[in-house]
Amino acid sequence: MGRQTIKRMNKSHAELTEWGFSKIDIRDTDTVLDVGCGGGKALKLLSKRALHGKLYGIDYSETSVDCACKENKSDVQSGKMMIVHGSVSDMPFESDFFDVITSVESYYFWPDLSKDLKEVLRVLKPDGMLLIVAEMYDHAQQSEKDKQIVQMLGMHNNTPEEFRDMLRQAGYQNVQVEENNEHGWICVRGIK
Repeated sequence: MGRQTIKRMNKSHAELTEWGFSKIDIRDTDTVLDVGCGGGKALKLLSKRALHGKLYGIDYSETSVDCACKENKSDVQSGKMMIVHGSVSDMPFESDFFDVITSVESYYFWPDLSKDLKEVLRVLKPDGMLLIVAEMYDHAQQSEKDKQIVQMLGMHNNTPEEFRDMLRQAGYQNVQVEENNEHGWICVRGIK
């Protein structure tokens, strides 16, 4: 059942992921981390942009790690990509390690959003960028159904202003928040 859900998420998040990734520059040799990498489709897209870079994924679900490794089998086998089981709250990476860190549709479940944003900042290189992309956040057009899901699952559901404040308080600079009102999507960027 978990594998079926992951497969469905890979497909349903594709357009959102491409929109979010279009908002950032990724250099050919960047070292990139995807937090909450799920089934690994975002990593596959990132790998096409960082052709000679190094890609990492981390997910709390062992099933997701397994699926992401299978989705990116050739990159994993070549050593270009490493996908690990772990939590955003205590990542097994050195400080100042990543050029770009992405998170697509996973911030909702981070255990302690303020603390976890600081942990992400720790592993970013100076001038490195964090990108958070989501289709559920607190805004005027958010449906009642989505609000019920948020409450039922205990998800984070932040406003654009809350995102700005949290990233700034965690130590990020040049914080930008962009909304896609047509689809109800949000893209949040911050620089170390």
